[in-house]
Amino acid sequence: MTLAEAGEIFRYWHDHPPAHVMLQSIARVLGWRPPAAALAENSVAALAAAPPPGLVVARSGSVAMPAPLLDAAALRERNRARARARRNENRHG
Repeated sequence: MTLAEAGEIFRYWHDHPPAHVMLQSIARVLGWRPPAAALAENSVAALAAAPPPGLVVARSGSVAMPAPLLDAAALRERNRARARARRNENRHG
């Protein structure tokens, strides 16, 4: 990306800020403050050690992908079980 392209993006954000930035600004005006742990995590050292946004980092020992499940009936049943669990959570939660 060139500096000119970055400038275009920043000008666009100035006129049309991202929704999460607007929401956080409104929440702070209304008195919301992030938890102390979140503030500590936003230190310069923590930011420097964090992976770039959008980059998925695998925990050690979980590098391999799970085996694919290609059985349509098993996939359907798994989805139905998840839907039942969500319905039960909504009723009792």
